[in-house]
Amino acid sequence: MKQYRNYIFDLYGTLIDIETDESSPTLWKKMAGLYSVYGADYTFNKLRAGYAEMVVEEERRLGEETGYSYPEIKLEKVFARLYIEAEKRHESDLYFNDCDNPEQFMKTDFICFISNAFRVLSRKKCRLYTYTKKVLDTLKGRGCGIYLLSNAQRIFTMPEIEQTGIAPYFDKIYISSDFGARKPEPAFMQKLLSDSGLKTEDCVMVGNDYDSDIGIAAAVGMDSIFLNTFNLSEQERISRLDVMRKRVGKPAYTPVLTVEDGDIGEILKSE
Repeated sequence: MKQYRNYIFDLYGTLIDIETDESSPTLWKKMAGLYSVYGADYTFNKLRAGYAEMVVEEERRLGEETGYSYPEIKLEKVFARLYIEAEKRHESDLYFNDCDNPEQFMKTDFICFISNAFRVLSRKKCRLYTYTKKVLDTLKGRGCGIYLLSNAQRIFTMPEIEQTGIAPYFDKIYISSDFGARKPEPAFMQKLLSDSGLKTEDCVMVGNDYDSDIGIAAAVGMDSIFLNTFNLSEQERISRLDVMRKRVGKPAYTPVLTVEDGDIGEILKSE
């Protein structure tokens, strides 16, 4: 495999090993408790259902506004709406009386707190893969461009990037909630390329998902590296790759490297 001038990385499942559980009743009971502290009363089931409904509503609205097939909302707005639109309330010294506009309320410290509480309470693990820093150190030492293209929420993804110590490695960081669309939306990658004047032939996309990571690379004519961090069987890998190929209309597209055990360190060994 050739050495590339620029490496574009996915984040979760590629550089960071993360596990979350957003369906846990314990999570939603604690979130309901937090909302109640500030005067908005929910049962945990009502809060969980309201969250799911609002996510769908906001994604539909954003898709209609932008025309993107894969819209990515800012979850802060959902958490703001959940507070503003709570059916039951009680008097509280901490109640926010002037929060009827979700676009404004979502920018407050309170919503930042609620959003990160949701993330921390739902997160089971968040750590770098063993060779993440070695790979980034090596590429940086060679003078390669290092970019991040992540399907994520800036409100809690940036803290995780900072906490793991990898923020300084990136020349630029692109997060889908900022852009309003997520991988495999080709415009998301094109934004990264355009901003820095990069050529696709000088870049490689590194990720662990055939549809979003490998798919966006295929869509713009870029090489890619697939890390099998989810331990997919050979049959499942072939099936997912075929589905992606059909979607983007490139039946012969194949990653330049497939790391079957998901070890990101293999990127360096294969060059």
